[in-house]
Amino acid sequence: MSRHTISARVHGPLARFAWFVLYVDILLIPLALAWAAVGPVESTVGGAIELSAGLVAFSALVVAVVLPARLPMLISAFGIETILTVHRFIALVAVVLVLVHLVAVLIFDPRHLSILALWHTTRAAQAAVTSTVALVLIVVLAIRRPRHQPRYEGWRLVHNGLVAVVVLTAWLHVWWLRHLVSHVLLALWFILSGLVVAGLAARRWIWLPIRARRSAYVVVSVRAVPGDGVTLTIQADGHPGLPFVAGQFVWLKIGSTPFVFEEHPFSIASTAEHPDRMEFTIKALGDFTELLVGLRPGRRVYLDGPYGGFTMSGLDGAPGFVLIAAGVGITPLLSMLRTMADRGDRRPVRLIVSARRQQDLMLLPEVAEVQARLNLRVTEVVSEPGPGWTGETGRINHGVLSRCLPRRPHRLHYFLCGPQPMVTSVSHDLAALGIPLRRIHTERFGAV
Repeated sequence: MSRHTISARVHGPLARFAWFVLYVDILLIPLALAWAAVGPVESTVGGAIELSAGLVAFSALVVAVVLPARLPMLISAFGIETILTVHRFIALVAVVLVLVHLVAVLIFDPRHLSILALWHTTRAAQAAVTSTVALVLIVVLAIRRPRHQPRYEGWRLVHNGLVAVVVLTAWLHVWWLRHLVSHVLLALWFILSGLVVAGLAARRWIWLPIRARRSAYVVVSVRAVPGDGVTLTIQADGHPGLPFVAGQFVWLKIGSTPFVFEEHPFSIASTAEHPDRMEFTIKALGDFTELLVGLRPGRRVYLDGPYGGFTMSGLDGAPGFVLIAAGVGITPLLSMLRTMADRGDRRPVRLIVSARRQQDLMLLPEVAEVQARLNLRVTEVVSEPGPGWTGETGRINHGVLSRCLPRRPHRLHYFLCGPQPMVTSVSHDLAALGIPLRRIHTERFGAV
């Protein structure tokens, strides 16, 4: 096994439970501290609603910011798609609580609507109004995004800028009130929360780009592949490469500096045994793909990662695997196959791949290159077969799985990668066939 091999196996039930407990603590500890410290001062109904909704809303904002902060252990524990789903849910909870807090203030505060007159009110009220307006803008832009399809980089820049405004002004609102932070424990909590958010921001936008610059890669080749894809091959520039586990992904940046804002997540398709040379196969969609096609050998690129727990790490005792992919979802599975071949792993593997047409099936020549070194059986499924097609037709479903899976399928581990509807549907079919959920590992596209 390569000296570069690392482990990503930190995503078991215990790890997920520990993260869950931590986030519940973050949500509720400041509320408990406030009630213990403030006590009867906020004993009225209005005061109780203001205090509780405001504090939990602030805590929810902190959690919503921490979730997508690219913490490797967190991503390995839940997967990027789950993290982003929870991030959106917690953000929605924060919005609702902020509105409850605002309504309670307008009803029970003796200043009522005059508190919104920014030119006459206090700094704390100005910060609160600014934070609320920025939060409403975030919600409006999020609702409009699916319909208007703005350029992702522009939307992301505005989104992140508004998030910074929301969190900073919310923190200043609490601090300038002096009402809660006059108590030592609460003051320490809010100082700590501010330092955590500031530290994660510094890590995300300063430290990670600096690290990427130290581990730059250069383009070796860019070539078209069947299925309307592009394969990018890069080589480590003066270093041994970024160690990764087969199945993980990185964020790829193209530009003269790693501090450029535009970046995109791609699964690694190459073997983990040689991290000095990486491959990515990308579906030809959008302006970024056109930029990739125009890259010339020798051009520097930067990677942030690796991330993800969609790996075989920790499964050395598994008797075999079933890999299921739709379209470009085969990329992390190809990395697994290549890594198994390089390590001489002869455990049985079934690969089931699907596409709309036969010519849309991706990376099958690359799979064939390593098949001789593996105990591998490949099944192709096409939903719109052409003349002479003799393989499986339709979609990967209960019937296809029943015909393709080996005896005692419940003993194997299953890796599913592709669009969310396909992954969800096949997961349900596998469960119906008696496959334990703990043996089904998924990676969904379109989450980022």
